[in-house]
Amino acid sequence: MTDSTIADAPAVAASPPGPAPFFEDFEVGQVVTGPPRSFSAEVVAAFAELSGDRAALHTEHGHTADGRPLVHGPLGMAGFFGWHHELGLSEHVEAALDTHWDYLAPIHVGDTVTYEMTVVAARRASALRNGVVGRHVIVRNQDGVVVQEGRTSALVTARAGIDDTDRRVGRALGTPAWTAALAARLESSAAFARATGTWDGAIGLRIGDDVVQFRVYRGRVLESGRRTPHGPTFVLGASTLTWVRLLTGPVNDLTVRTMRDEFQTDGNAYEYLRLTAALVALVDEARTLAGAERKDDDR
Repeated sequence: MTDSTIADAPAVAASPPGPAPFFEDFEVGQVVTGPPRSFSAEVVAAFAELSGDRAALHTEHGHTADGRPLVHGPLGMAGFFGWHHELGLSEHVEAALDTHWDYLAPIHVGDTVTYEMTVVAARRASALRNGVVGRHVIVRNQDGVVVQEGRTSALVTARAGIDDTDRRVGRALGTPAWTAALAARLESSAAFARATGTWDGAIGLRIGDDVVQFRVYRGRVLESGRRTPHGPTFVLGASTLTWVRLLTGPVNDLTVRTMRDEFQTDGNAYEYLRLTAALVALVDEARTLAGAERKDDDR
């Protein structure tokens, strides 16, 4: 991993991955950056030949004042996997599982991009000998513009075939084990009990594609899971990356992120507003569960 930078979320106590990280070396909230990559005319021409996409848009002219050709969108994505390999992160990857990629702005021939990879999931497989590592990737050009963004996961060999579910449960966001552990913490939270002391309903959290619910009655969490008898009163939702940043970052900045429209709400908006303090308390408990450092914030 020469010339790379691997920065853990503030609450991660383990050391950054070594030259050839196994599954155990990846922690949710971990951020990996590395040296930039430039796309020369020669590289784009070679990709055009390899892919068969020799459109003039990529080889002769593009949509710019100076007529610079456009880099193929998939080449920007392919560049991530090459970057991942060059940093030494691929040695124990057994298979790619899924990739979802968005092309947000053009990359032109001669541009330089940087890749930022955040680990958003790390779940050991049932056989224990490997695990799935979910990664969120942000691609920026030399001007800091986000040009591509993607989600991709890989099956990574484990160093040892052990069950470390208990150690990882605090950052296994959206899983049944995480939901149950958070419900237990909410049951003992004085702040959450005060904020929901006269309330009867169910709080839903959407974390990426997963929705979990907490059935609450007068300060008590009666049940939790994927479903509750009457469904959620409201659902607070965001991308997995946003939740990871919120729960592993330096402060509980839920209010700030909500004002930036990073979160969306479905259902009864009035009840959602009534429970603002309860949601802040819930996030405090989820952050503690994740091992995040508790600090004062602006809420």
